[in-house]
Amino acid sequence: MLEINLLPEELKKKKRAAPKIDVKNVNLEKLPLFNMLLIAAGVFVAVQIAVFGLGMLGDTVFRSLEKKYKDILPAKTEADKLSAQASIMSNKVKAIDELMVKRFSWAKKLGSMNDAITPGIWLTQLEYDEKLVERPRAGASNAQKARGVQGKPAMEKVLERYLIISGAASSMGEEGTALIGRFIKSLKENPSFYSDFGDIELGNIKREQVSGQEVMNFKITCLFKTK
Repeated sequence: MLEINLLPEELKKKKRAAPKIDVKNVNLEKLPLFNMLLIAAGVFVAVQIAVFGLGMLGDTVFRSLEKKYKDILPAKTEADKLSAQASIMSNKVKAIDELMVKRFSWAKKLGSMNDAITPGIWLTQLEYDEKLVERPRAGASNAQKARGVQGKPAMEKVLERYLIISGAASSMGEEGTALIGRFIKSLKENPSFYSDFGDIELGNIKREQVSGQEVMNFKITCLFKTK
């Protein structure tokens, strides 16, 4: 197609030549992108140096602490040994104290029993016994005691302890069984003696003649309270 431009010369658009850039004369340092890259590189290097420095510092501190720990390790081991020995001695002292308390309790208990002896009664023997027995579990209902719950037995094993008192009763004007009953009542009414017991049961009674006088040998069992 043929085009004819009828505009005057002064109104006609003049073609502009594309600007030419001389690469040799370009100063890269003055470009914004170059400056940003330089700053980023500087920050990266600074961060790496800081991380390296912190790592070296941490390693130095760790080595220092490790050295101090090794220095005090022998003293710590010795202190642990002394602590263990002190614990053993403390347990021994506690056991001795408990034995002393028990001895005192027995002495007090025997003294209270002596105070409870009624006329016509004399004692011949004291025994201590204990045995493991089975009994219905504490707190179980009657049905649970009979059959157990969820497959578990309704019985439990309990260590029962006993004080067995043997003696004799003799009186010219009173039945021996009455004397024995009065002695058992006196034991139960003595709180210093009976406080550690749950019950006192009369066992075997046997009549005998001693020097022409009838006596009744008896044995009673004092059942300690279970914990």
